[in-house]
Amino acid sequence: MTHPGLPQEQQIEVDEVSVPHYRAAGWRAVTGDTTDTTTTPTARRRRQTQTGDEG
Repeated sequence: MTHPGLPQEQQIEVDEVSVPHYRAAGWRAVTGDTTDTTTTPTARRRRQTQTGDEG
């Protein structure tokens, strides 16, 4: 997907279930196969846990 406020070559990949959420935020689906498959996807961030609350 791409966003009108970003350069056209700056694209992201999202899960299919997340597409409606991104479209509501102004993102657009990329038409055709213009994605660069030579790079590896970025790792997802892990949810931070609160410290000091462990039992």
